[in-house]
Order: sequence, then C-alpha cells, then structure tokens
Amino acid sequence: MEQHTVIGAGPAGLVAAATLARAGHPVRVLDQATEVGHRFAGDFQGLENWSTPEDVLDWLTGLGVEPTFEHEAFDEVTFYDHHLDPTVSKGGSGPLFHLIRRGPMDGSLDRALLEQARAAGARIDFGQPAQTAERGDIIATGPRYADGLVTGLVFDTALENQARCIISDRLAPAGYAYLLTWNGRATLATCLFRRQADWKRVRRDAVAAFERLVPGLASEIDGARTFSRYGSVFPAARYTDEAGRLFVGEAAGLQDPEWGFGLRFAMESGHLAARSLVDGTDYGTLAAATFDHRIETELANRLMFEALPEAVIPALLRRGAASTDLRDRLYRHWRPTVPKSAFARTARRRFVATRLHHRDQACHNTTCDCVWCTHNRVHVLADGPAGPSR
Repeated sequence: MEQHTVIGAGPAGLVAAATLARAGHPVRVLDQATEVGHRFAGDFQGLENWSTPEDVLDWLTGLGVEPTFEHEAFDEVTFYDHHLDPTVSKGGSGPLFHLIRRGPMDGSLDRALLEQARAAGARIDFGQPAQTAERGDIIATGPRYADGLVTGLVFDTALENQARCIISDRLAPAGYAYLLTWNGRATLATCLFRRQADWKRVRRDAVAAFERLVPGLASEIDGARTFSRYGSVFPAARYTDEAGRLFVGEAAGLQDPEWGFGLRFAMESGHLAARSLVDGTDYGTLAAATFDHRIETELANRLMFEALPEAVIPALLRRGAASTDLRDRLYRHWRPTVPKSAFARTARRRFVATRLHHRDQACHNTTCDCVWCTHNRVHVLADGPAGPSR
C-alpha cells in the first residue's frame, strides 16, 4: 500500500495522520521543528462548545480524537466593556468552552495528539523539513499570512479557576483580552486583529487593566513568561491545488474570522482530508461543503462587530448575560444563514485586502517564480512560522 505523507505536525496534521493509520494506511509526518507544539508556550486556549449541538469532546470522539489531554469545562465568563464594567455570562445547556493547554509539555493538546497518532501507527519525524510536496500529500504547515496577533503572559498562580474577557478597542484592537486561570496556572493575553504594530503598548495596558480588576494578580505576574504568535485569520480558503496536494487547517485558510477559535476547523479538516484518501472521494468538494458557509457566516459576524460603535457593546454584553442559555444563543449566532453568506461574499474582497500584505495573484502555478508562488512554496515545504520573538 502506498505511503502517505503529511507535512506539519500540528493538530490538523496529527489528526490526519492518526485517521490514515487507523484505516491501515502507512503514513509519515514530517515537521521541521524539533518537537510538537513548538509554536506555543504552555498557554491556555479554549475549545469552543457552541458551534455544534453536542459537546465538543463528544464531537472530537467522532473524529477519532480521545480527550486524553488535560481539559476543564468552563460554563461562566465575566465580560468587561471598555469602561471595565463587568457582566457575568453563563452557558446554560452546557459549558461555553473546554480549557486546554498548548505546547510541547505533557498534558497538552499537542502532546496528546502526537501520542495518539503514534499509537495508531503513524511515523512522526521531527527535525525533518519536507523537500518536496507531491500529489496526495496533506499540507498542514500552519498560517500562510500574519493578520492576527496574540501576545501575553503565562505564569503560576494561586488564584481560583476563572475566565475573564475584556472587549475594548484600546486594550485589544478589533479583538479581546483575556485572563484564564486553572489548576495553578494562568494565561493573560490580548488578541489584536488590527494595529498589530501596537502590540507592546496593548499588552502592557491589558496587563494593567487585569491588575486593577483582579486583587492579588499584580504580585503573581513577577517572573511571568511572555509569548507572542501570529495567525492567518482572514484569507479565502483553498483546499487543493493544481499539483493535487490537500491543504488543511490554517494552511488551507481555515480559521474562525470572528474570534479566532480555529482548533475545531483544523482537526476536522485533517480528518476529512485523510478520509478522502482512504475512501477515494474528492477532498476539495467535501471541504467546501463542510466549511465554506460556516466561514462566510463567521466573517459576516466579524464585519458586523467591527461596524458597531464601541458604546453599543455594553448593551450587547448585558443582553447575552440575561440569556438563560448563552451557549444556545451563540449556537444560533454561528449557525450558517443565506443572508450572512451572501453579505460575506460581497464584502470579503474589500475586507481581506485591508488585512493582508500586497501579493501577486497572477497564477498560483507550482513552477512559477512570481512573488505569490515563491512565498507560498516556502510555506508548503516548511512548518508554519512560530511568530516573532518578543
């Protein structure tokens, strides 16, 4: 049986590898990094739990991913507006998200996916950049562009488990700042979807804001480890190319353009690409049917959010908190609709053009030396960038 190659050992690539191996297909994963989860600093992230009716952990089991990673259900978040006035929101029918850890350490999502892929029989080679990418290879090399930035701190803490989020254009331009604490660890960070050059000022101001809001926090931040990374949030998705290669995760342009909750897209696309190779189906068709309307809906939500005056945000937060089932409200908010898809398709070109570097869109050929193709080949043959060192 022909061996399959997966380039990139992130969540999308490892789920693809495990899916192929469980189906009896020999598979090798190549990654130029020396360890799994190299882009992450042990910071907390959330597996959102509102885009499907079933719990995300049950949904993952359907993809063949067992929740062997450390995780904690959170059903309450305290939101703050730009005045730092609080609003407490609760999930209702289930947790709003499951907190997980990212990075190379034991207990992280990345480490768990690596162990599951190896247990299934996949060969994972770190420190091995791919020299070529052939027809049928799965490309899981991470972000193609830098249009979203996360910067923050990780540190040990004696604080109780909690989730806090600030919606403020000053503290997080077009994004949000957050504090997540669990089991003696904490992540304090801010997500910027605009004005990324202000990252130092934004991070400093976000830290100061949470120090005012959380008694005892200031003394715990001494010695915190800083981190920064960037992602590809707004580009149009592409699932295959002329050479017959299959793109998954952020390499395919799959992210949540509203808030950056892209882990489910990554793992689902890896699973779909692998199943297409096993079943002989067309991955491009499957992926388009699975993701396009969802991405368009979330882009429409993003466009509407950015059009809102900041003074309106407090009323929206209060309305969400007044709901007896915020999880259900978010499910309906994210559910694809025809009007939102049409709006996003109309507005996408102008919107995305303001977020991305100028590029030559001339041909997308695998042998062309134009700016776009040369840039793209670099990312096809190497793992996604870890982001600037801060």
